[in-house]
Amino acid sequence: MHDRVSSISLFFCRMASVCFKRVRRRKSVKNETLFGEQDGLEMNDEGVGSWTAEKYRQFQLYAHQFTQGMKGKWKSLAYLDLYAGSGQSRIPDTNEILLGSPLIALSLDVQFDHYVFCEKNQKRLEALQKRVAKRFPRAKVKYIYGDCDDPSFQIGDAIPKNALTLCFVDPYSIGIHFSTIFSLSQCRKIDFLCLLASRMDAGRNPHNYPKEECKKVDILLGSETWREDWEKSKEGLVREPNLGDFICREFSRKMEGLGYLPTELHEMRPIKDDGGRVLYHLALFSKSEKAKHFWEQASKYSNPQRDLF
Repeated sequence: MHDRVSSISLFFCRMASVCFKRVRRRKSVKNETLFGEQDGLEMNDEGVGSWTAEKYRQFQLYAHQFTQGMKGKWKSLAYLDLYAGSGQSRIPDTNEILLGSPLIALSLDVQFDHYVFCEKNQKRLEALQKRVAKRFPRAKVKYIYGDCDDPSFQIGDAIPKNALTLCFVDPYSIGIHFSTIFSLSQCRKIDFLCLLASRMDAGRNPHNYPKEECKKVDILLGSETWREDWEKSKEGLVREPNLGDFICREFSRKMEGLGYLPTELHEMRPIKDDGGRVLYHLALFSKSEKAKHFWEQASKYSNPQRDLF
């Protein structure tokens, strides 16, 4: 274990060294595995901004450690993307093209053995299929057209039961269904990397979401009693706490109920806009301390200035 951690640390040190050498030659340096090019196909356009590169860099660094550290310890490794999208996004202000999580996962030095991409938008799914076929023709990929949060949705035997799976849950809003997470976690060894729209969605609607007629948070947490805990959290405080942060903590508590290790708010990776305001949190949920160590390392090395990548 010590040797593996040392090799991973050495990888990131070398990466940083290369990046700094490039900075001396150019003012702006981009990681080629994060940036794509215009190809005329459908693009992801919801919730995309300069901060999206931060999200994908964190994902990339963690996925790298996941495959590097777990390859050979399990019969197979699988990657499941519940909101796969089209495979590429365009940043409106700069027109830069970012690779999406499916293409980043396929670009890793150490590959997953199985890839499953789910998407409910047919045009986006078709665009993703074309991009994968062009860039990764030999990859073992299965595509599932449909809404992952629909009760009838099934991944069937797309992922072997004895595989260790990394599931990326990256919705466009606070729209995760806890029932989906619960269903996937049954009879599988699966880690979840979740985007929690703590400030972009929940934090900006602190007065609407607690209303009884609004069921978004009920669905996210799989609970109708969370409002009582929200009211209790405000007792004795002069200033009302942030609803988004509260939801992050409650979601983590629900994951603990499924046997996952505790994930505190400070362990989640905040993604900020150009003004430094937190938009959402990326949170890892695993039953392995080793995975939590990988996450800590990924968070540490994904914090340099954006231009380094």
